[in-house]
Amino acid sequence: MYEIIQYQNLSDSQLKTFYEFLRNAWLEKSQPAHVNMWADYWNTKDYTLPYLLEKTDRFKKNGNFNILFDSDKVIACSGVYQSAFCEDLVIAGTRTWIDKDYRNLSIAREFLLPAEKEWAIKNNYKAIALCFNDYNKNMIKIWGRIRLGENRTTRQPHHIFYNGLNEVKHPVMVQYTRQFIAYEKLDPEFSFNWSSIKML
Repeated sequence: MYEIIQYQNLSDSQLKTFYEFLRNAWLEKSQPAHVNMWADYWNTKDYTLPYLLEKTDRFKKNGNFNILFDSDKVIACSGVYQSAFCEDLVIAGTRTWIDKDYRNLSIAREFLLPAEKEWAIKNNYKAIALCFNDYNKNMIKIWGRIRLGENRTTRQPHHIFYNGLNEVKHPVMVQYTRQFIAYEKLDPEFSFNWSSIKML
């Protein structure tokens, strides 16, 4: 049975299990994002997930980080936080990692992102976004359609992009990194000048 637990609510044993999950993610060298999940002496490496969770306010203040358990096994994680460039917008799907045995089960779509969207709505944000790097920017297109052989239900109100997928057509700067953005308006009046953070 799947259960989402917020990072700050993990027991000592759950935290230990989560850190082991992150170490295993770090060892999966074939995945470009593995370097961000863990490092030896992570408390001195500001790009690692444990550092962000323990040493910064990114997910503590105006944010949330979720860990998904299957019984006592950590199978996925993801976070959401208020963007630095627009106080009405949250960045979801941050540092998402899914155990390789659970990939292609729509874990992010059905569990992590709905929890983050619910958090955004509860906290009165007007839009929710996903960010993509150069190496995975084509995933934006995947969110707009069903992949061959995939069997998934039509989006429901709890799913991200239920109210439409809006794509920023140029790269932007997010957390000092070149990113591509897709977002959903939670408030139809939401507006932001994306050219103000445009990267060449």
